[in-house]
Amino acid sequence: MRNKWIVSIDDYRKASRWHLPKMITDYLDGGALDEITMRANRDSLDALKLRQRSMVDLSNLATDTTVLGQSVALPLIVAPMGMLTIFHPGSDPAVARAAVAAGSIFIHSAWAGCSLEEVAPFAGDKLWAQVAFWKDPAETESYIQRARKVGVKTLVVAGDVGSASKRERDLHHGLSMPPKPPVIDYFTTAMRPQWIYRWLTGRKMTYGNYTIGGKALRMNQMNQWMANNKNSSASWDDFAKLRQQWDGKLVIKGIMDAEDAARAVAEGADGVFISNHGGRQFDAQPATIDVLPSIVEAVDGKAEVYLDGGIRRGHDIVKAVGLGATAVMAGRPFAYALATGGEPAVAKAFKILHDEFKGAMGFVGKTNVASIDESVFALPSRVNDYV
Repeated sequence: MRNKWIVSIDDYRKASRWHLPKMITDYLDGGALDEITMRANRDSLDALKLRQRSMVDLSNLATDTTVLGQSVALPLIVAPMGMLTIFHPGSDPAVARAAVAAGSIFIHSAWAGCSLEEVAPFAGDKLWAQVAFWKDPAETESYIQRARKVGVKTLVVAGDVGSASKRERDLHHGLSMPPKPPVIDYFTTAMRPQWIYRWLTGRKMTYGNYTIGGKALRMNQMNQWMANNKNSSASWDDFAKLRQQWDGKLVIKGIMDAEDAARAVAEGADGVFISNHGGRQFDAQPATIDVLPSIVEAVDGKAEVYLDGGIRRGHDIVKAVGLGATAVMAGRPFAYALATGGEPAVAKAFKILHDEFKGAMGFVGKTNVASIDESVFALPSRVNDYV
């Protein structure tokens, strides 16, 4: 499907399948275990219905807002995504440039395919950096110092990576570290010569934030590095220490419980990021939109609240903001676009979502983001189920 015929994020999802081998599309589309949580994210968003209003003056409708004091063109931010290099050699810089051009913010993943230093010139002050607590505190401290050096003002703590679940689609394809794909995947990959050409001639597939011997980690080195550095003992104490040493903004990602949200605020979080990794981690939890109202109540205006998980349409953004989110995050939509057509496609994905969001605001009769609240819902009883 040519880029000019693409009119939705789902079009990009379908088009990406023509550009990527099946083992990569399954990695991008898949979730943990039975993928119940991944489906729940969409099902719960779809269950919410919006209230159409008529005869509203929309001549001054504005989609802009602020996120932690930064102006954005709409309440949509790029969620941290690792390994973007396997989708397109443009990788993180391409997505970052498109995000900034669209008036958004780019969050650089701790598991990114290229380094923070490479992305920083393209993202400027719209760059947030995700940080993980590694076993060796010096590794974490080094990364924080690098973030300071390139001008990062907001850190996003990976708060839910102590445990991990099987992603069975990946296991069927042998996507371990290093990958050991079955014979059939060699044939299906051969049917995507453009991807092979990019892989052979473009950016090498690495974990660019970390090094062995001064060189970025290659995929076949990740197991060794993780074995030496994975930290299963990270706790709120580590977050509190980081709060003491970091004078910028601090967001914690992976909050799915009101009690944890309240604790995050008590420990000094400026933002609480509701996320279930798009259903890629724990397959026995609610959709993110389901827990949003209770977390907003627990935070009680003392921190901003963000949400990811299943965002595919502009009206999804209205629904999340209507239930109290400051902004939403999205990952897969921009990965689909990146795989399909690089930076120009990511830019178009932003425009699609922006236009849809503006249209949805008009239908619910809201002319600015601050005015979007529970009154946008057509079925108040359904909203009350969340409170």
